[in-house]
Amino acid sequence: MLRNRSHKELINLSRQLIQPLLPHFHKGQAGRVTVIGGNEDYTGAPFFASHSAAIVGADLSHVICEKLAAPIIKSYSPDLMIHPYLFDLDNPAIELNKSDIEQFKSAQLKDVIVENNKLDIIIDEIILPKVSQLLSRTDIVVVGPGFGRDPLMLKSLVRIIEEIKVLNKSIILDADSLYLISIHPEVIQNYTKAIITPNVVEFDRIAKELGMEPSINESNLDTLISRTQEMSKNLGNIIVIRKGKSEIIANSERYLVNDFPGSSKRVGGQGDSLTGAIATFVNWSNNYNEELWDVSSSGDKKIPLNESNLLACYAASTLVRCAGGKAFRKYGRAMQTSNLHEFLGESFNELFEDAKPNM
Repeated sequence: MLRNRSHKELINLSRQLIQPLLPHFHKGQAGRVTVIGGNEDYTGAPFFASHSAAIVGADLSHVICEKLAAPIIKSYSPDLMIHPYLFDLDNPAIELNKSDIEQFKSAQLKDVIVENNKLDIIIDEIILPKVSQLLSRTDIVVVGPGFGRDPLMLKSLVRIIEEIKVLNKSIILDADSLYLISIHPEVIQNYTKAIITPNVVEFDRIAKELGMEPSINESNLDTLISRTQEMSKNLGNIIVIRKGKSEIIANSERYLVNDFPGSSKRVGGQGDSLTGAIATFVNWSNNYNEELWDVSSSGDKKIPLNESNLLACYAASTLVRCAGGKAFRKYGRAMQTSNLHEFLGESFNELFEDAKPNM
């Protein structure tokens, strides 16, 4: 259904996935998104991801973050729900002695992650009980924005991802979770509800671990598409979104290329905004396929799940590019990611809502 479609046709098709605002829906049915990330040093990334998910249309947007980051993220907006359930090695609440902390910090990160050690007790007794309760009430999970590379944080992330897989939830991996994949790809391999969003550097880091040829200096689009599909195949047919001048959105069998014009200014946080938008759209795509509303009323042929989630990612990518372009035209070189968020609603209406009446 997606093959050889123009950009305009893909956007028109993606309007089928937009969840309508029906009077009988209750709070949460349009999306309960949880972003897992944020530490004392990096608080903006999880905010932008969760705020983007909410602005695009998710009903509920949560952030699970490191305990010391919570007051900072909470101060950005009262609209988001912030949960200080994570800890890094230096947090005094976990009561590790100094020698243990130094040992974990000096060890190979992969060894700390995969081997049984004292950190498992902390994760089992302090972290997972609270995180698991929230995950059970979540539709889709974003992991990685502002997560950092602290050994306890990343070991916690491995265990959290395993819990997400047991719960059979969709998961989007970005930022520092992609570093985790580059040293431990098994954590997400063969989980087809996973989506990864590497930039060119992150893509090559993962490709190297998978034994693939590098592509960081590659400019041939056909080659980049082939490499992206190869990565998807090597990871078990998950969706890979290779960010760059054009977004390549692919699984091992299908692909879309998005070259819709966006912002000429590249600034930290835009990728996080994309991740949040993807979360809302993919959740709507899942709801569409579960027929949470009467999808037959439009008279259109139903889009199968193996294509609808690719299309959802394409729609989210277009939305963020459109908002970024508008922000750049207004602010120029002074543009920041918060300016992009100003235009998400306007861009959404232009692309989707004006042609999609509530049912």
